[in-house]
Amino acid sequence: MDLQPTSDKQAIESVFYSQTNHSIYSLLGHEEHENISLPINPNFLTYKDAALNKLYAESLYLDKRDSKYLSKEFKNNLLTFYIFITSYIIISVATWSLLYYDNKMCQIHFIVRITMLAIILFLSYAILFGILMNHNLIYYAQRFYAGLGLFIMLYLILCEENILSGITGCGYAQSTQSHVLAMACFITLLRIVTFDNFFSIAIIAFFSLILLLGCFVAFSAISIIALLSDFFILLVFLVLQLVESRQSEFRAKQLFWRKSKEEQAMSSGPVIFEKENKLNSQETFFEPQIEAIFKTLDKIKTNIKAASIVIIFSDVKNKLKRAIYEIEKIKRKLVHGKLFIQTDIQNNKNMDEEDLTFILENFVDRGHGELQRVTVRRKTMSEIIEKKPTLVGYSSPDLERILSGVGTNWNFDIWFVYQMTGSSVSIISKYLLQKWGINELFSIPEPVSDSFFKNLENSYNKEIPYHNACHAADVLHSLLYFLTQSGLLLSLSTLETFSAMIAALGHDAGHPGLTTRFLINSGHELAINYNDFRVLEMMHAAKIFNIMKESDNNVLKHLSSDDWLKSRKLIIEMILHTDMTMHFEALGKFNSRVALGDLSLENHEDKFLILSMGLKCADLGHSAKVQLLHEKWSFLLIEEFFKQGDIEKERVMQVSMYCDRSTCDINKSQAGFIKNICIPLFESWCRFLKCDIINASCYSQLNENCKNWEDKAIKHRPNSTIPYDFQSSDGSIINLRTITKDPPKNSF
Repeated sequence: MDLQPTSDKQAIESVFYSQTNHSIYSLLGHEEHENISLPINPNFLTYKDAALNKLYAESLYLDKRDSKYLSKEFKNNLLTFYIFITSYIIISVATWSLLYYDNKMCQIHFIVRITMLAIILFLSYAILFGILMNHNLIYYAQRFYAGLGLFIMLYLILCEENILSGITGCGYAQSTQSHVLAMACFITLLRIVTFDNFFSIAIIAFFSLILLLGCFVAFSAISIIALLSDFFILLVFLVLQLVESRQSEFRAKQLFWRKSKEEQAMSSGPVIFEKENKLNSQETFFEPQIEAIFKTLDKIKTNIKAASIVIIFSDVKNKLKRAIYEIEKIKRKLVHGKLFIQTDIQNNKNMDEEDLTFILENFVDRGHGELQRVTVRRKTMSEIIEKKPTLVGYSSPDLERILSGVGTNWNFDIWFVYQMTGSSVSIISKYLLQKWGINELFSIPEPVSDSFFKNLENSYNKEIPYHNACHAADVLHSLLYFLTQSGLLLSLSTLETFSAMIAALGHDAGHPGLTTRFLINSGHELAINYNDFRVLEMMHAAKIFNIMKESDNNVLKHLSSDDWLKSRKLIIEMILHTDMTMHFEALGKFNSRVALGDLSLENHEDKFLILSMGLKCADLGHSAKVQLLHEKWSFLLIEEFFKQGDIEKERVMQVSMYCDRSTCDINKSQAGFIKNICIPLFESWCRFLKCDIINASCYSQLNENCKNWEDKAIKHRPNSTIPYDFQSSDGSIINLRTITKDPPKNSF
C-alpha cells in the first residue's frame, strides 16, 4: 500500500462521508429519505451484515479504483492528525526540557512525560507503518487509533501537573500546558481519523471522564471544588462530541447503505441476466412471446422500484416514478394490441377532414377493429324471461328434462341425446331458441332457423370421429355452462348470446378431420384457398355465412347493418380463437389482460375477447369432464388422428406426432396434452372467472384426468390400442366406430 495521490476523478470512494455535514446533508434532502429500518446495531452503529461492515471500511480507507492506495479522504485525515501529534510532541518535549533544565520540573516528572510521549510517538507511527505495509490491518484502523487515543488520554490525565505531583509527591511546576485543551484537541482529531466512529469516541470519552474524576479525587493536591470547572467543561465538550459523532456516523451509514444498494443494482446486471437466462432455459418453451415481454416489463418495474428505495436524490426518484408509469403504458398498449394504433393520424389537426376519412377508410387496416358506430340497444339476458320449450315432433317425455342439462350440468352427454333423437346441433339450437325467445326477438321465422341449423349440422361429416356435429353441440353446452355458472350470461345482450351460440355450433363446420399442418403440407385445396393462413378456422367461419346466403337460412336477415356487422365480427373472432396454431399467442394475451385486471364487460372488445376465450376453453372442455365422458371423447379424437396417420402413410408423408396407431403411446400423449395445453388454459380462464363452482366441477376434474393418464402411463407399457366398446350414459354399450353414424330408426 502506498500514499501515492490519486486524481480527483478517482477520489470518489468516500464522497458520501463528506455529505454527512449537517448543512450539506439538509441541502441535498437526505433527511427526507432516511431509512428508519436501516440494518444496523442501534448501540454500536455497526451493520448487521459483517460483509457490509467490511465494505464500509474499504470505502472509507481505500481507493475504490485501486485498493493498493489509501482513499483521498483518509490521507487528508492522516496528514492532519500526524502534523498535529508530531507538532504537539515536539513542542511538549521542548517545553518539558526547558522547564527541567531551568529546575522548574523535577526529574521524575520529566522522565515520565518524555517516556510516555516517546511511547505515543512510537505507537502512532507504528500504526501508520502497519497500515501502509499490510492491507489487512486497514480493517482494524479504527480500533488501533481508539487504542492510541486511550493512551494519549492516559498521558494527558496522569501527566496533569497537580495529578502527577499527587502521585509522585514532587512539587508541581510553576508553568505547564493546559491538558484539558489538549484533550479537546485530540478528541477532535480522533473523530477525524476514525471517521466519527461513535463506539471509539464513546470509549475514549468515558475512559477520560472516569480517569480524570478518579485522579482528581485521589491525587489532586488542590481542592476538588477548584477542579470541577475543568471537569464540567470537558464533560460538556465530550457529550457534544459524542452526539455529533453518532449523528455523523449514522448519516454516513445511511448514505453508504443506499449508495451500496445503487451500485449493487448497477454492477450486478450481468449476474442477474445470467441467472435469469438459466431460469428461462428451465422454463417451458411454450411461454408466449407477449407473455414473456409482459413478464420482462414487470421485472424491470420491480427493479426500478427496488432501486428507488435506495436512491438518494429526489429528482432521480421522480424520473424513476415516471419510468414506471411509462412501463405501465407500454404494458397496456401491448396486451391491448395497440402498440401501433393510428392515434396520431386521427388527431392530426393539420389534415383535412375529408382526407382523414379517406385515409382511415382505405389505408388503415380496421378489419375487426373497434366498432365505430353505436348499435341499437338490445336486451340483456338478465331481462329475458325464459320460456318452457315445446319440442314438437319428438315423442320422448324425458327429452326436455334431459335437455335442461344444457349449460347447467357440466357432464351433460350429447351422445345420449344423439342416440335418442338422431340430431345434435338442430335439437340443441331449437331448445335454446324457444327457451330464450330468440325467434321473436330477431323476427326469425321458425322454418328459417330450423333450416339454418339443420344445414349447419349437415355441414359436419358424420364419418369423422371427433370433429362432428356432436362435438359442436357439446362445445356450445360447455360455453353456456361457463357463462351461466359465472354469471357472465346476464351481462350479455341477446344479440351477443345468439352470435356466440352460432359461433359455437359452427366453429368446426365442414371440418375434414385433418389438421391444418396436413392440409398445408399436402397442398390441399383449402390451404390454397386460404393461403395457408388459419386455414380451417377461416373455412369454418366462411361456411356459416355461406349457409346464410340462402334467404331460407338467413337468421340474421332482419338485423340492422350495424348489428349485422357486430354479430359477424363476434362470430369470426370467436372461431378464429379456436385456432390451435395461435394457442400460445392467444393465451399469452389473455393472461396479460387478466394480470392487469382491466377486462371490462362494459367494453365491446373486452367482451368479445372473453367470449372468444370461453369458446376456446369449451373447445377443449371434454378434457375436464368426468372420466368416462372424457375418455370417450379422447378416444374419438385419437381415432381421428390415427386415420390421418393412415393417410399420411399411404401418401408416403411424414406421419404427424401422435397420429401413428402403431407407435403412439395414448396414455402418455393424453397426459402431455392436458398438462401442457389444457391446464394452463383453464388456470387462466378460472383465474378470470373466479367461480368456485367452475373450479370444483371443471378445474379439479381436469387435474384428476391428467393424473389418471399419468398413472396409466407409469403402470402400463406404451399403449396404442383404442377400446372401441364404451358404456353410454344409460348403461348400454356403444361402439366408437359407429357412434357418429345415424342411430337406429327405432331408437326414439
